[in-house]
Amino acid sequence: MTMFRYFPGNEGWSYHFAARIVNVAQLGGADFHEAHRVLEQVKVGDGEGWYHAWQAAGTRNEAIAMAAQRSGRPITARDAYLRAHNYFRTAQFFLLGRDARKREAYVRCVQNFHAALPYFDNPPELVTFPFEGSHLSGYYYRPLGAARQQHPAIAYLGGVDIISEELYFFAAQQMLQRGFGVLCFDGPGMGEPLRVRGIPARPDYEVAISAAVDYLTGRPDVDADKISLIGQSMGGYYGGRGAAREPRLRAAILWGACYDLTEDIYDFWPAVRPQVEWVIGAKDEADARAKLKAFTLKGVLRDAKCPVMVTHGEDDTLVTVKAAHKTYAELPEPKHLRIWTEAEGGGIHLMNDNRAEAVPYMLDWLLDEVNRPRGQTRFP
Repeated sequence: MTMFRYFPGNEGWSYHFAARIVNVAQLGGADFHEAHRVLEQVKVGDGEGWYHAWQAAGTRNEAIAMAAQRSGRPITARDAYLRAHNYFRTAQFFLLGRDARKREAYVRCVQNFHAALPYFDNPPELVTFPFEGSHLSGYYYRPLGAARQQHPAIAYLGGVDIISEELYFFAAQQMLQRGFGVLCFDGPGMGEPLRVRGIPARPDYEVAISAAVDYLTGRPDVDADKISLIGQSMGGYYGGRGAAREPRLRAAILWGACYDLTEDIYDFWPAVRPQVEWVIGAKDEADARAKLKAFTLKGVLRDAKCPVMVTHGEDDTLVTVKAAHKTYAELPEPKHLRIWTEAEGGGIHLMNDNRAEAVPYMLDWLLDEVNRPRGQTRFP
């Protein structure tokens, strides 16, 4: 078992701590020892205790940030706002979707992220773009240096519970370092569309992805011939739809495959059922099963129009590794499958126990692909 298990015997809580606190701490969004002090107050399995402890931690760091801001200490303010952002996000995780506190904690989470942005060395743009008579929103991060003039770009989206702000701590920073512009956005069933406007996920997710590509192609600083897509976790399903239906994509990475939502998530990981039901707008399990029938990549992936990498952990307990093999089998060439093992690290969901190797592996391949003449590809 390569993942650090803070709560032996409780896989879900241990995963959330290791993946969403420990990894974020390494990138400036949390402090390990502060998190340890928070969790000393919480009884394992007590979701209410979890909420109150993290909410208090978020409130404390928010106060530190505001005091530093008033005193003209921008770096201290930025760092505390980012910790507050992640602690409020963590607070709401185990609340049911229809609990009003989930939305309230989300709003405070985003407010603190926004408060930190002016103090970034390279602040992103807050962007909105048209989507079916309304809009989607997110953040556009421009790379530094000469790449700002004309650069490749990534449309980057999460899955069942990842919000666009959090993507900054997953891989957006490493993308920028490689010269990519990055659009982190929330589609239907994610972040602001779901939590504020009640817009659920939809099976034809290529519609949202095409709206994001429309936005990117309209930017004069983006090379419209070098736009790629990364979808992670349940975003592996969304990304599969995009790779098959959006012809302007140069390459795609399914960071954690998801071929069929019923088989690969809903039935494989029963604990996530209430979250999935909320995300897709289902009233109950029966309604969820009816809606989820349309959330499959069967018969879709064969139409993929760009090189696709599928990457997955062999011991993933959230989304079965079988999803990766089913996805890969249906994709046309050129394609690449990378299964990370327990022995090397990276065997858990999204390779969260070995991002240090997994993220560079994906992004270096992607950089090669977008810079290669169309029609030529090389998979490691």
